[in-house]
Amino acid sequence: MESYRLNSRIVEGEKEFMIQTLNDTEQGVVKTSIFIDGEFVDADILPHSGEISEDQILNMVKSAHGEKKSELEYLLKCFNDIIEKGSPESMQQLGIALYYKKLYLEAERLFRSVVKMKQNFDEGWFYLCRTELALKNYNEAVEAGSKAVELKPSYADYRNCLGEAFQGNGSCRRAIMEFEESIRQNVYYADAYFNLALTYILNEINREDYSLSGDYVTQTVDMLNKAVLIYPYFKSKNFDNAIATVKDGNPKKAHALLMEIRRDKEERHRRENSSYYQRFLMYTDWINKNNILGRIDFLKKEIEKNPGYVDLYYELGICYLHQSKFDWERSTDCFKKALEINPKLKKALRARELAEDQFLKLSDAVFDISDKSI
Repeated sequence: MESYRLNSRIVEGEKEFMIQTLNDTEQGVVKTSIFIDGEFVDADILPHSGEISEDQILNMVKSAHGEKKSELEYLLKCFNDIIEKGSPESMQQLGIALYYKKLYLEAERLFRSVVKMKQNFDEGWFYLCRTELALKNYNEAVEAGSKAVELKPSYADYRNCLGEAFQGNGSCRRAIMEFEESIRQNVYYADAYFNLALTYILNEINREDYSLSGDYVTQTVDMLNKAVLIYPYFKSKNFDNAIATVKDGNPKKAHALLMEIRRDKEERHRRENSSYYQRFLMYTDWINKNNILGRIDFLKKEIEKNPGYVDLYYELGICYLHQSKFDWERSTDCFKKALEINPKLKKALRARELAEDQFLKLSDAVFDISDKSI
C-alpha cells in the first residue's frame, strides 16, 4: 500500500506551526502530528483496516489533515481575537483548551490576563498553576497554586496541584502537607496518595527533612498500594518495579519509574480532554449537541471524583441549558414538519408559535448566563 504525506505550515507572529499527516503502512494508522518551531508537540492516531482501498486511505489522510489544520487555525484565530477583546471568561475557556493542546505559552498568557482582571478567580489561578507546572516554572506554579488554595482551601485538586509545585521546587515538607490535606478533603483521591509516595522518595533522595526518612519504605509502599486500589490503571510493570526498587534501597530508580507512570497518566488525561476546546464553543455560535453531550458525560465523571467542586455543578447546569435549547429547537422543527403535512392543524400551529417564542427566550437566557459565568 502506498504511503501518503501532507504538510501544512502556519506562521503566527514569531512562531511556525507545522502540521504533518501521513499513512503509516507498517502500523496501519493515519497519524497527524503538530510541530512548533520544529519541535514535536502532539499527534493524533487514526487506526484503519489494511483491507481498505488506496482511495479510502488517501481520503482519510486528507480528512484528518484538514480537520487538524482547521482546528489549529480556529484556536489561533480565537486567541488573537480574545486577546484583543479582553473577555476574562472567554480567555479562561480558551486558555484551558490551549493547555490541553499543549500550547502552554499561549495558555499561560491568557491565564495571567484572567487573574490580572479577576484576582479572586480561583479557577484562573489553578489553571495558571497547572500551566506553569507543564512549563517547569515551579516557583511561578507555587505562587499561582498558593493563591488558588487561599481562595478555595477545601478543593482537593487545588491542594494536589500546589503539592506538585512544591514537589517541583524541592520543598518536600510543604508538598506533603498539601497532599495530606488533599486526601483529607477527598479520601479517594488516588493522585494525592501517589504523589505522597513520590515525595517520600524525593525526600529520601534529597535528604531535605530527616524526620520524614524514618520508615519511608513502609510509608511509600502503603501510599502506592492505596493509590492503585483507587485507580487500578496505575498498575503496570513500572509500578511493580518501582515498589521492588524502593524495597531494594534504590530511591532514584524508583522515582524515575514512578514519574514515568505519572507522566503517562497525565498524558492519558490530556488526550481525554484534548477536545476541551468544545467547552470553549459553549461561549460561541459554533456549539452543537454532540459537543454538549460529550461535555455532560465528562462533567459527571469529574463530579464523581470531586463532589465538592461547585464550579463543576455550575458548568453542568449550563450544559443542560444548552441541551434544553437544542431539544426545544428540535421540537419546533417537528411542529413545522407537522404543518407541512397538514397546514390546517390548529394545535400544531399554536404549538409552533408558543415553542418559537419560548425558544427565543431560552436562547437569550443561555447566552446571558454563559456570558456572565465568571
